[in-house]
Amino acid sequence: MAATAGGIMALSLFASCSPAETPSGGAAAGSSGSASATAEELGGTLALATTSDIGPKLFIEDFQEETGVTVNGTYAEAGALGEQLRIQITSGTAPDLFRSAPGYAAPSSVLNLAEEGALMDLSDQPWAANVPESFSRLQQLDGKTYAFPTYGQAILAFYNKAVFEEVGVEPPTTWSEFIDVLDQLKAAGKVPLALGLADNYVIQFLPYALSATLVNGLEPDFYDQLEAGETSFAESAGWRATFEQFLGLIEDGYTTPSPLGMPGDPAMQSVGNGEAAIVVMPSAASPVLAGFMEGGADQMGSFAIPATDSADETHIPFTPDFLVVNAKAENPDAALAFLEYISEPERTAAWAAEVGAIPALTNAEPLDNPLNQTVQPFLDEGRTTPFANHVWPGGQVATALMEVGQQAVEGSKTVDDLLQALDAAYQESMS
Repeated sequence: MAATAGGIMALSLFASCSPAETPSGGAAAGSSGSASATAEELGGTLALATTSDIGPKLFIEDFQEETGVTVNGTYAEAGALGEQLRIQITSGTAPDLFRSAPGYAAPSSVLNLAEEGALMDLSDQPWAANVPESFSRLQQLDGKTYAFPTYGQAILAFYNKAVFEEVGVEPPTTWSEFIDVLDQLKAAGKVPLALGLADNYVIQFLPYALSATLVNGLEPDFYDQLEAGETSFAESAGWRATFEQFLGLIEDGYTTPSPLGMPGDPAMQSVGNGEAAIVVMPSAASPVLAGFMEGGADQMGSFAIPATDSADETHIPFTPDFLVVNAKAENPDAALAFLEYISEPERTAAWAAEVGAIPALTNAEPLDNPLNQTVQPFLDEGRTTPFANHVWPGGQVATALMEVGQQAVEGSKTVDDLLQALDAAYQESMS
């Protein structure tokens, strides 16, 4: 079970940015019409490739009956699928409809392929108006939309309700309240924040959660200015505050003692068994955490990590998984029809519920579960941002964060060193 937990945590953050995947720039040729999923007998075969059949299988049979289209699905792990698609796109044998990572994160990610002209422009599709604005940087090029978000996941603080009840604390909504809760948990003999940095990918979760507010929320033009060469990580007050607050939590004894020696799975288990209270992670790992708790999902709560003393400023990292249409699809009308079919609000919600995620389209029916109840207000108010590594080009910046960030935790590097390392990695990725 522990190995499964770590695998899910890693997958949940990197499935959309596998190192085997990378960016792209112009509109692609393809069918411009939207084929309704209720149209009579579209016919033919739709070649679909994605990471799992868990979501698509809910609808494939009914879609086939309603449209006369035969769906041939191929399913593979994200990294392997990305490598396979990269070869197929080059050889002209890619499927009609396939999964693609957000932004420029990998060779087969949305914007890389769009720049190559490998994807169909989906801007005129009826569901495009319901794509969250925060996703634009991940799926739009020159104002055109190139991807359909199937579902989303968020980075949140997950906590053991029994521990909170025992200590007498409530989920905080401001940074001062957060520190007060941590102080009370610590005084009660609990580890306030479980942190397993022996698995280096875990070091990203808290900074991404804090920077959603401190950078994306309070410096909304930062990435445009960074791309234009008008600023840097080192010049960003938000990124500096992100790392100062993150490292401060460790230095002030609010986390697992010696977190560099604690793997991610035991850290999660410590929250499950009540030794620790809170763990910050992507929501896709929450079912695993619930499995570590005696009371299961009923014992698990969640809240957004605040980074300032204004609750209204809090943003959460919320990032999608995408389907895209091959610009050279053999059956483009069937591909468009399938996207329109699954874009119906109840179907979007059903797909998300099936995979333990959150509906991504703004008109989707909200799921009646605690996780969605935590996330939905932020979606409704537009206070979501992509995972930071999905905005960064390539994988170099995330790698710098993992490597130099661990050195900052052990004390051999400073916040200045870390910010400079991110700048150097960004410049390398842009060269």
